[in-house]
Amino acid sequence: MALLKDPEFFVFLEEHAQQLRARDLDAMAHAVFRCAELHVQHIGNSGDPFEAGSSRPLDFGHWAAHKLEALTHHALRHGEAVAVGIALDSTYAYLVGMLPESDWKRILGVLEGLGLPVFVPELETEGSVRTSGVLAGLQEFREHLGGRLTVTLLEGIGRPVEVHEMDLDVLRESVGMLKNLHTGR
Repeated sequence: MALLKDPEFFVFLEEHAQQLRARDLDAMAHAVFRCAELHVQHIGNSGDPFEAGSSRPLDFGHWAAHKLEALTHHALRHGEAVAVGIALDSTYAYLVGMLPESDWKRILGVLEGLGLPVFVPELETEGSVRTSGVLAGLQEFREHLGGRLTVTLLEGIGRPVEVHEMDLDVLRESVGMLKNLHTGR
């Protein structure tokens, strides 16, 4: 939600990543309260409390996350899977020219600073959009949404945009880029 709706909160997370990772109670209390506040504001004020429309910002990073959870037989926890999904979608947005490189680097830096993964080997389990690989998560997400694919990406921190298609070749390139960052190549 910080990436989508509250750039100042993202800065807080960025500046306090090490304290949050170390479970500093004051930093955690602020983060948990602000997350809850943003969720309540979204649910109560979006005009779509059941998210029946196309905009589902609470699903940011989730199309790949749900598939990664299944591919790892739930060894990858939900928050970890969402972190990888956010890294994937942010890398995709960067590669298609939507997200500035500086914002992309900041997003990955915060995820890593919090001790969250940005790549897991199962991300390479490609399959196809209709089979068991991670790309099948797009089709499953489309079905979850009721037929029309709508993925929230970023044009900048605090600047979400909805897209209705994703280029599979760019997704593959995004996976490779995250793998290279993870392995230090």
